[in-house]
Amino acid sequence: NTLKAIRDLAPEFVDLIHEMDQVILEAGAIDMKTKRLIALACVCVRSCEDCVYPQAKVAKNYGASKKEILEAIHVAVLTAGVPSWSIAKKGIIQLFDEWDQE
Repeated sequence: NTLKAIRDLAPEFVDLIHEMDQVILEAGAIDMKTKRLIALACVCVRSCEDCVYPQAKVAKNYGASKKEILEAIHVAVLTAGVPSWSIAKKGIIQLFDEWDQE
C-alpha cells in the first residue's frame, strides 16, 4: 500500500507526521472537541473537500453539536471567504443526513 511504500522510502517522514499528529490526538490545554472544530475550519480554509466530512464526524463524536459544527464553518467562511462554504457543504450535508437517520 502507499503508506508502506512511504514508510520504506522515508521512515523519518512517517515518524515526524506521527509525532505531529499527537497534538490533535491528545487532549491538552484545548479539549478534543474544540481541536476538531478548529481542524474542521482549517480544512475548509485550505480547500480540502475530502477532509471536511472526517473532521466534522470526529468533532461530532467528541460531542460537537450541529450548531457548533456550522459555527466552525462560519468562522472559515469569515476568514477565507465563501469558497470555504463550497468546500464544506458536501461533507456537512453527508454528516447531517447520517446524523438525522440515527
